[in-house]
Amino acid sequence: MSEQELYAPLLALARRLCNDPRYMAYVLAAYKAQEKLTDEELELELGMLPLLTIRLSLCKRPDAMSPDFAAHVREIADLTLLNEEKLAHILRQVDTVEKLAGRPSSLLSPEVAASHLQAGLLAAARDRDEESETEEQPEDEEAKE
Repeated sequence: MSEQELYAPLLALARRLCNDPRYMAYVLAAYKAQEKLTDEELELELGMLPLLTIRLSLCKRPDAMSPDFAAHVREIADLTLLNEEKLAHILRQVDTVEKLAGRPSSLLSPEVAASHLQAGLLAAARDRDEESETEEQPEDEEAKE
């Protein structure tokens, strides 16, 4: 039995989990779509063998809002021999794009997800207001002089 045949059931499971946001298979599929990568390009970018990429796909997705996020990322990185920073970057990028697209992570209850989305939108609005204020201040100061 070849190596490919041996891991075929795991690969089939990982492909089914691509539609379940609770798993890393979903995160990897979303990241591949965002970056327009093939499976091989993703493996090269991650610096992972195909078997370890399958292993990563089968892991539960860490919740970026959890206080244990860093510990979960470290645990997954150790299990899959992946760089922790790279994994955290991918998770945050996918989370951010989902939030900007108005699709809060289904890891959270609908009420909590809505509050996180609202908090993110309010933070973005505050940032924009602060930028507007800093742009207006120099003009006001020039008028006073």
